[in-house]
Amino acid sequence: MQKTINMWVDGNEYLGIIEVKDDVFGTCYHPIKLSPEDNEEFFIINNLWYTTYNGARQFFRLHTNQYAIEGRMRKVILT
Repeated sequence: MQKTINMWVDGNEYLGIIEVKDDVFGTCYHPIKLSPEDNEEFFIINNLWYTTYNGARQFFRLHTNQYAIEGRMRKVILT
């Protein structure tokens, strides 16, 4: 697995975005769904990836998307 650099989650801590180290692009961003049982476990949605945070954020704004975030995204401190 690639090294996770940053993580942002929505107000419900159900959906988010991760930034991971990538050999080709330097970093890439994945929209994620967090596990309801364990906040440290997450699943990449539809194996999607974007080269910018804004691109991944735009994924959640699509009208045809079943995933809708609540509130603002906030950065999570990774340890």
